[in-house]
Amino acid sequence: MPVVRGADEIDLRALAEANARWKRALHLKDDPIRAEDLGNGQVRLRAEAVTGVVRVGHTDIEIAPKFLSNADGRWRTVLWRVLSIVEGGHVDDSLTTADITESLPMPDLLAEMFLASYAKGGARGLPRGYLTESSSGPSLRGALDLSRLGEWIARPWEVPYVADLLTDDTALARLLRWAAECLAATVKSPGRARALQGIVAGLAHVGGRPPHLFDAQRLVLGTQHRGLEPAKVVGLLLLNGAGVHHASGEHALSGFLWKSDTIYENYVYWLCGRAANGRGERTSKRAIKFGTLIAGPGALLQTEPDVIFHGTNGQAVAITDSKYKVLGSRPKASDTYQILTAAHVLGCHRVSLTYPVADDRGPSIWLVSSGLGAQDVELTALPLNLMALATVDGHQRLIETIANWLAGALLPVAGDARLVQNAVA
Repeated sequence: MPVVRGADEIDLRALAEANARWKRALHLKDDPIRAEDLGNGQVRLRAEAVTGVVRVGHTDIEIAPKFLSNADGRWRTVLWRVLSIVEGGHVDDSLTTADITESLPMPDLLAEMFLASYAKGGARGLPRGYLTESSSGPSLRGALDLSRLGEWIARPWEVPYVADLLTDDTALARLLRWAAECLAATVKSPGRARALQGIVAGLAHVGGRPPHLFDAQRLVLGTQHRGLEPAKVVGLLLLNGAGVHHASGEHALSGFLWKSDTIYENYVYWLCGRAANGRGERTSKRAIKFGTLIAGPGALLQTEPDVIFHGTNGQAVAITDSKYKVLGSRPKASDTYQILTAAHVLGCHRVSLTYPVADDRGPSIWLVSSGLGAQDVELTALPLNLMALATVDGHQRLIETIANWLAGALLPVAGDARLVQNAVA
């Protein structure tokens, strides 16, 4: 929901510059944070399509996903657990307590995870790596650089070579330093900020620029440094969340944002994969081309469902699309048409649309008959109560919800008013 703040608290120029960077980094159509001047020295801020945290001037803005209840602090726990799955894998919950995850602002929660992990995994120092250096000298070090033989002929007393040097300036070290800087500029606790700045100072000998996201995602920790895994996950979260820093006089802006719909879609895919594995099935996501062009110019038609479930024989058996929308009495017409098209093309009679909700709500199921004599399609609007993630077994409860749908266990008994013929009508 929008918030109103005093105009003197918000550096609108800094916000505009950061909006441009976030918009470009997250490939958004509009600015993620919109500011509206209300007059009387007040500004209304509204966030769209993003979740995360920013600091504008002296004001901290936490943006909860619209599908999570922000009546209490549990939404932070839920968002953290979703992010840790879709961005970096499982994180040891023993690094924090339930009280901490519910009470801390998101930057301080990430900082708490980061600091605990760094202290545990970095006690013996960070992993070192090899850096390839191209140089020349009076003696051969490493391998002769055959691509520079012309230089050797011109200066025979200097041998061109390529050597591997052991260094502390690794992609992991740069990621951790950058993440510590990000968090130090955003956390509310002065004590955590000082601890993070201490890590930055300890890593002053490594480069200040983080590795490319693709390279960071490929980082693998050895057994000796497994304790750094949560710190690496936090670094990946921040790197993928487009960390932004801006300073202008006494005002400062920093933060990290994620696209809400992408987070939800990736998390649903993870849940579906676990549900399918439990049944001996598998999942995939791919574009499906269909139709035969019989007249005029054009290309094949195409649809791309979010998740396709495959049985043991590889045949598609079910389809689901994740919808980052508010579920009303029935799905949007365009969403219905899209999933029914995929059902017809792939030959699946069981399809669903998954919606994020913040309370317990049962599914709605429609039986869609074909006027062309084809097999009926069972369409389910499947709500996923993500507030279940505030409990220890939250992931498993959501996986079981999807598994029950796959098994047909959600079908109502005869006479249930939610089972309706021809939902499209």
